[in-house]
Amino acid sequence: MNKPTIDEILAGLSVTREPDTEEPNRYTAVMVTAKRARQINSYYHSLGEGGILDGFTPPFAATLSRNYLSMSMAEVARGEIGYRLRPARQ
Repeated sequence: MNKPTIDEILAGLSVTREPDTEEPNRYTAVMVTAKRARQINSYYHSLGEGGILDGFTPPFAATLSRNYLSMSMAEVARGEIGYRLRPARQ
């Protein structure tokens, strides 16, 4: 797995982060891309079932890859996926 690189993914996350939050790290990159891959997976599975597509966002751009994780990493690297962190519990 060479493309996109972790640096490209982190740069994409930096573009979409909220102003008062810290710079994203590798853990954030893993969590965001994995969650997006699960959303893409749910979208494609709901198509086969003929279900209602409410709440499932389709992939933003058509890619040659059929791997959901590769699709999500490419979307994050392009800065198309935003994220919001929950405040830390005290």
